Amino acid sequence: MIAVILAAGASRRLGNITDGLPKTMIRFGDKPLLQYQMESLLGSDVDKVYIVVGYKKDIIIDYFGNRFADLQLDYIENREYMNTNTIYSLWLAKEYFINNDFIYFNADVLCHPDVPKRVLKSAHSNVMAIEEKDCGEEEVKVICDHNGKILRIGKDINPDKCKGEFIGIAKFSSDLTEDFADCMERIISAGGEKNFFEKAVDKLLDKFDFYIENITGLPVIEIDFPEDLERARLEVYNRIISEYNW
Repeated sequence: MIAVILAAGASRRLGNITDGLPKTMIRFGDKPLLQYQMESLLGSDVDKVYIVVGYKKDIIIDYFGNRFADLQLDYIENREYMNTNTIYSLWLAKEYFINNDFIYFNADVLCHPDVPKRVLKSAHSNVMAIEEKDCGEEEVKVICDHNGKILRIGKDINPDKCKGEFIGIAKFSSDLTEDFADCMERIISAGGEKNFFEKAVDKLLDKFDFYIENITGLPVIEIDFPEDLERARLEVYNRIISEYNW
């Protein structure tokens, strides 16, 4: 199995807080955020990680290189990172994920290592980690049935009807990868390169079954805004290290 981590963005919503670093290189304790994600994959079936880089890519590549003996790292460059979004970055990795099972990460997610472990161990082939919470307009929201089968996913969903927020970690089966790549390409070709990749997932729900992995209760946060970073540092990180010997 492979992993695809999207780390191309310029973190514009965080302003000057990152001191010119890619968001995923912000440190928590003595490690950058991205390192925690990769360490959470150690001991799993994942043996190769593709990191889609863009903004300040050399900082990421120079730091990580091939530092993990059990994880082969490779880098894919999104040169259009200022004018595109996650759908374009993930589409760039298509030649690597097609015909492979893969786990997906947004590189700005700080979470307990049990989150990706539970996604990987799920009996379902296509899985999206969600946290039950009161959602607003900004969150990627999920509607599911009583069995946890996803019926809709996207930012445009009525917050009052959603189960919770997709927190940026998912598992995809090899069976859908060609359709997934084709769907993203159609959206991009129609001028949708600034969409989130979840738009393509939403379009696949009539053909492929996706299920939630409800990780509510585990410490997790997607860092988009300054207040997210503050909560990550003051609350989420402290909970993680108190519960897990990282």
